[in-house]
Amino acid sequence: MEFAAFIVFFLIACTLAGVLLGISSLLGQKRKTVREMDIYESGVNPVGSATRQYDIKFYVTAILFLLFDVEIVFLLPWAMAYKETTNTGFMIGGFVFFMVILLVGYIFVINSKALKWEE
Repeated sequence: MEFAAFIVFFLIACTLAGVLLGISSLLGQKRKTVREMDIYESGVNPVGSATRQYDIKFYVTAILFLLFDVEIVFLLPWAMAYKETTNTGFMIGGFVFFMVILLVGYIFVINSKALKWEE
């Protein structure tokens, strides 16, 4: 009985989606025009080939950004848990361990010259 409202809402949503898709397929245009099949990208006509190769340093920089950005995102839940805990030694130890992992990764990136653009 707790899920009765959810089930009713789900059935109404599925029915409405089916009815709207049915109306669209009955009343909608059946033929595609040349204008509709044309390539469109933000109002600018495409120029050149779409299979241009990019330098690997763009991908490496993006992956490194995502890696360090996601690791930093974990600091907010840590800070929220730190405020509520009574075992501060364990929390600070976990924070130091996390920062050491970040520092080792950062040193590795610097030593491997992954962020050097001149070469």
